[in-house]
Amino acid sequence: MIQPTTALRKIARLKKRIWVIQGGQGAGKTFAILLILINHAKSQVNKEIFIASAELSKMRLTVIKDFVKILRELEIYEEVSVSDTLFKFQSGSFIKFIGLDKEDIGKGLRSDIVFINEANKISFETYRELTSRAKRVIVDFNPNSEFWAHVEVITREDAEFLILTYKDNEFLSYQELKEIE
Repeated sequence: MIQPTTALRKIARLKKRIWVIQGGQGAGKTFAILLILINHAKSQVNKEIFIASAELSKMRLTVIKDFVKILRELEIYEEVSVSDTLFKFQSGSFIKFIGLDKEDIGKGLRSDIVFINEANKISFETYRELTSRAKRVIVDFNPNSEFWAHVEVITREDAEFLILTYKDNEFLSYQELKEIE
């Protein structure tokens, strides 16, 4: 059974069009965002949601793996039609995972929600092309160093910036907690 974390509660309170979420190892940011997106796709009709990252191959090992784990723990995996990186919900909504390792992959893309995972690994121009036609934008990244999100995005009036740490994830394993500390 999936229990809500402080990270999930903090993210769920964000209301503006653009959510910029910074968090280090164990903060639970990506897992919480996936939960919110799955709930949205399940409960809202005909929504188009894209989850993008610099490399699709890496997403298969991390984000997509967590996504499938959540679907199974929520006991809804069997209700979802899966075709490689496209997950269709009974509501008519879908979540599609895309890698940004090919030029022009996000140009002209219209969506209800676009979530860019590890945004610090893509260029600002790619971000702009991918998000300019999205109704809601979610960006997450690790706090390695300052990049375009700090300068170009969080300063916008339609953006909210949230910093999470491993302390916002009450369900972090003891081993990982000790390793971080």
